[in-house]
Amino acid sequence: MRIRDVFEIKVEEKINPVIKVSERQNEEKLASEIGSYVVTPLIEKYLDDFLEHYTDTLLRHTTEIGVWISGYFGSGKSHLAKIMALLTENPKLCGSSACDRFMVRIPHDSLNKGSIERSLSRMGQCDAKVFAFNLNTLADSKTRPLPSLLLSQYYLSKGYSGNLIYAKVIEAELDRQGKLELLHQAVEAKAKKPWKDIKENLSFFRTHLYKAACGVAPEVFETTRDVEIALNEAEKGELYNIEFLVGTILNDIKRLEKQIKKPQRIVFVLDESGQWIENDAGRLGQLQALVEEAAEKGQGKIWIILTTHGDMGSIYKEARALDGDMKKIEARFRFKFPLTTENIELVLEDRLFKKNIRGKTVLETIYKKRGGTLRGLAQLSNTSQKLPECTEDKFPTYYPFLPYQVHLIPEIVKTLRSKGGRGEQLSGSTRTLLAIAQDILRAGRRNYLDDDTGALVSFDEIYGNLAGEGEVSPDVRTELSRLKDVVPGVSSLTPRVAEVLYLIHEIAFIPRTRDNIARLLVESVDEDLPTVLARIEPELEKLKKAKLAAKIGEEYEFLTGEKRTFEQEVDAIEAEIRQQDRERGLIENFVQSGGKSLWRKWLDFETISYMGFEFPFRLYVDDNPIPGKQGDVTLKFVTPLYAQVNVKIDDMENQSLRSDEQKTIFFLSGSIKGFDMELTRYMAVKQVIDSWKGDPHRSEESRKLSRDRESNELPKIERRVLEALREGIRKGWVIFRGSSHSVILKQGQKPGEALRAEIANYWPTLYPKFDRLPVRIANDQRAVKEALDGTPNPRKDILQLKLYNKAGKLNTNCPLLDAIRMHLSTQQNQGRRVLGKEISDVFIAAPYGWDPNAIRVGVAALVRSGAVKILINKKPFTNPADQEVIDALRISRKFDCTELVLEISEIDPDILTEVRSFLMNLAQRRSIDETPASLSEVAESLANEILDKANTVSVWANGSGMPLPSSFKNGVDVWNQVKALTNPVHRVREIHGNRIPLEKGYKSINRHADFQKRNGTMFIAFEHFVKELLPVEHKLTPGTTPVKLIDAYRTTVDNAEFANDETWKQLQSLKAQAALEIQGLIESWREEAASQINKALEALPDEIEKRGLNESLFKEFSAQLHEFLNSITSVTIPARAASLPDQARDMLSKLNDRIAEEKARLDSKKGKVQPRSVKRLSFGVVTTMTRVTNEEEWEALKEKMDEQVRDLLKQGFDVELI
Repeated sequence: MRIRDVFEIKVEEKINPVIKVSERQNEEKLASEIGSYVVTPLIEKYLDDFLEHYTDTLLRHTTEIGVWISGYFGSGKSHLAKIMALLTENPKLCGSSACDRFMVRIPHDSLNKGSIERSLSRMGQCDAKVFAFNLNTLADSKTRPLPSLLLSQYYLSKGYSGNLIYAKVIEAELDRQGKLELLHQAVEAKAKKPWKDIKENLSFFRTHLYKAACGVAPEVFETTRDVEIALNEAEKGELYNIEFLVGTILNDIKRLEKQIKKPQRIVFVLDESGQWIENDAGRLGQLQALVEEAAEKGQGKIWIILTTHGDMGSIYKEARALDGDMKKIEARFRFKFPLTTENIELVLEDRLFKKNIRGKTVLETIYKKRGGTLRGLAQLSNTSQKLPECTEDKFPTYYPFLPYQVHLIPEIVKTLRSKGGRGEQLSGSTRTLLAIAQDILRAGRRNYLDDDTGALVSFDEIYGNLAGEGEVSPDVRTELSRLKDVVPGVSSLTPRVAEVLYLIHEIAFIPRTRDNIARLLVESVDEDLPTVLARIEPELEKLKKAKLAAKIGEEYEFLTGEKRTFEQEVDAIEAEIRQQDRERGLIENFVQSGGKSLWRKWLDFETISYMGFEFPFRLYVDDNPIPGKQGDVTLKFVTPLYAQVNVKIDDMENQSLRSDEQKTIFFLSGSIKGFDMELTRYMAVKQVIDSWKGDPHRSEESRKLSRDRESNELPKIERRVLEALREGIRKGWVIFRGSSHSVILKQGQKPGEALRAEIANYWPTLYPKFDRLPVRIANDQRAVKEALDGTPNPRKDILQLKLYNKAGKLNTNCPLLDAIRMHLSTQQNQGRRVLGKEISDVFIAAPYGWDPNAIRVGVAALVRSGAVKILINKKPFTNPADQEVIDALRISRKFDCTELVLEISEIDPDILTEVRSFLMNLAQRRSIDETPASLSEVAESLANEILDKANTVSVWANGSGMPLPSSFKNGVDVWNQVKALTNPVHRVREIHGNRIPLEKGYKSINRHADFQKRNGTMFIAFEHFVKELLPVEHKLTPGTTPVKLIDAYRTTVDNAEFANDETWKQLQSLKAQAALEIQGLIESWREEAASQINKALEALPDEIEKRGLNESLFKEFSAQLHEFLNSITSVTIPARAASLPDQARDMLSKLNDRIAEEKARLDSKKGKVQPRSVKRLSFGVVTTMTRVTNEEEWEALKEKMDEQVRDLLKQGFDVELI
């Protein structure tokens, strides 16, 4: 059975692959286009959604009036757009309506059939007029504004001339009067030519046109001179903007609806709009303006259907338009229909490849016999993208092509066009998938239609077809055509192998292995892979020897020219680079390599600044520790690359809650589109450059090319990668202990600086005890010696340690000495030795962050006082004058190995008595034994009780926002210290030395716990009331109660004195009085706003009459004022109430503008000179400065203001200063 006999259609009869939306005159062709339309499941869903929405809007208004159809290379964009247009217009085509013809194309078992039928049955409720054309093909389309283009097409459709001025001034007006036909007849009579010929050359027949206008409208044009004057004046004021275009169309729709009593619609089909837009943001802006105006003013009466090669996002990106602009237009396009390769394949299957019953049976039999071999031959191996498999169903469907071939053809064409720099310019050409497939069958290199079944299309046929249609660059065609001259032993198969290599050299997901190349050149189902390999391997060797192909690993590359060779090597490397390679490459090229800290180029900080001091931190980038970065706090930085595949914010939040990550700050970079591609490109280009530079066998041209790429391209790619890393910081998230938030950049702030500031916000939490000793010892050697000597007048930095009291005695309760004693005591109670390094590590780390030099100075002071002794090689030393002691404390290396021992003595009875009396007073108990154990037990009970209260209060204070005083915080610290000591002797000594802070803290905590219990709810209400006053503080009169309340509130916050009974009573009293006064202010603001509105309402009728406007405008203008007036009484929040007068003034200003617009429109109709438009200008537009402090600043500000005013005046505006 011949191949031609398996098809249901005559394949040799050419199918027109291109649908032109503008071809709408031939009924038979239109009927054929509907009859041949393949309604795939995807198309069916698209049309069902569109038709349902379109018919719904016959009964309601909408601003969603757009359909954006995207797809490449013969995807059927134009056909779908044309079908939509035909269904909306529903013309009679050879006796049947378009809708009736379309219904038979819907599969009988379709789930959407009923819904589509219902929508189509409603089309008769409305008349639609379609204007369809390819913008790119219209005359002067790239130079004429879009409104002018569309208006010209609109006028031509109404039978007007092609001259916009004549059409607008003469024809449009006479058409409204019902005299258009008379005008054209008069012109024809005078010119003795039919109108269709006349309008092709209006300039030649100008005299006849003018005379005809005078004859038809003598009351307007007495002479031809009057016509000429009218046209000249109109041309001087020519303004064909989007507003005029939409207004013209809507006016015509309104007249037509009134005339025939039926809803009307206009549908614009703008095919291949992407070609017209190109990369011109101005054209895209015109299109956006059209859609916006049509949506807002038309409310569903004007519809717009666009087709483009790329989707909306890519079109905006190509034109370098703003994302915000895209979001505006996106809302107008309810439907964004992408057409995929799968959809193209289904169309191809129905229109070309459909088999008759006998043919399908023969092919199924072949598959059953050769299925195993076919699956090995007809499926490419190890592809990184899933390709259609050669299954029992797919083989007969696509035969004599193989399923994957049909899928690859669009990819091949798209790659050829993008590499050729033509991109979308050829989309919509005859090189559709349908055309290529049919041309190969009809006129390929082999006579396929007359071959017996079993013959297969080899992939080199694709090259033959595309080369003949100009899709392959001339250089490549020339190179391949010369194979017979440059390849020794060339055979007929040699160029076919080269052609296949060329076709797939840019398809990254296809491994170019010898097996896959062999599969691409299979010619029959009777072949097997070893047989084909035996044919092609010698050809590959010939191409290698001729330097037209190279084997890289297991893959082959097509080569031609040095630049192409370079790019092919780069592409090959890019294709091989995987995620783990990119991660390694990122570290080596942008983080750390060869001792170079490359991360500094994009992170922009190395330390965290807190309280005037710089803190180092340990740094990890994508789980890689950075050498040389040490610190107690860790920053784990995740780059955009690592974030793509390895990390989610939820996982990082959970990880940050782990006990071993409490001193870790995580940062997750934001997603940066294309970051991995930029990095891959950098790595591949760098690798090829290094390879070529280091290769002595490379030509001078190659080395020059590599040097050029190294000095030009590589730095550019590097800058893009660095900027992407910074952008990742800008869009990133900081995670700490389970919570996350985005980085906030201040104006002019670098991303790295913003991240550093965000991290610094956590330092008070990580180092809550640093503020007790915010000191750095500059000269540690001298400071240690002074502490050992007991110098009476120590240096400034030692004084800052507060080691001595006013009397010059050692203050063992100062933060530094107290902390050292506490740590030594705790460790010794647990039987642990304490070395200098261990104690330094404790206080360097969180929660202290203290200077290690200060620790050695503190130990030196304790050694001198006799409170601490040191052991060097287990030998005790107590004399601060011993050289061994001095060296052990001054030299940090020796200090690390020195053991520290806290000297403990018996407790003096007087101390026991004093502590017993202190605890009895606090605990309100009389029976406490005067022993360390009994006193320690009572103290622990008190500590547990008071700390529980403190914890409850702290949690509530954090939530309510009430500040806690230092007496409360210090009390928590000292009672925690008491609780932490388990040795009764140490605990008693601690209590004795800290009786005053313990008592103050005890009382403060109890006072705040009582406040929370009694006044917690009232405090929250009070806080809310004051926060509502703060936004209107500037509007309050000094000395009034609300101002006094705000001042008192701030003072109380600063002093953290809310729990003071007298203070709280005073605040509550002020609040009650302030509430009354604020209510009066709110009422006055309401009355002020209402007064303005009422005055405007009272004056509005006179103003409308004075301006000569229609009285009906009063209702329209006053509606918004009444709505605002009615809403005033519901405003109770001070900030909102304070803004009411300003809102009223703004509303009245806009009303005045509206009245002026109506007046200008009325004057325009009467031929009066229109007043100039007004632009408002304030100082805030020209500067961010809010205060002038000297004459120079004032002169600079005046200069800026003068420049702005003069510019607006030159543009023809009046300037209103506000």
